[in-house]
Amino acid sequence: MESGEFLLHGASFFMNGTKLVIRKRKKVTDKPELYLIQLEPFRYVSSLYHVPGTKNEYTFDFEKQLYSLVVKENHVEVVSH
Repeated sequence: MESGEFLLHGASFFMNGTKLVIRKRKKVTDKPELYLIQLEPFRYVSSLYHVPGTKNEYTFDFEKQLYSLVVKENHVEVVSH
């Protein structure tokens, strides 16, 4: 996973040729409503944890690394912590 800004197409974006999609859970559970998946090959990435006091900012972990995901009008920003 790399940090940077990526063009958003609906709920998906490409990072190094890999398509990532922000999905909404179909059923309400104890888990966050949104999660991130990778397509081709399919891979569940992480739940997206909403950052309190923000509108479209989330945190997630991938391979034991913490990231922030900020969803903007036409792009997303991914930052490694």
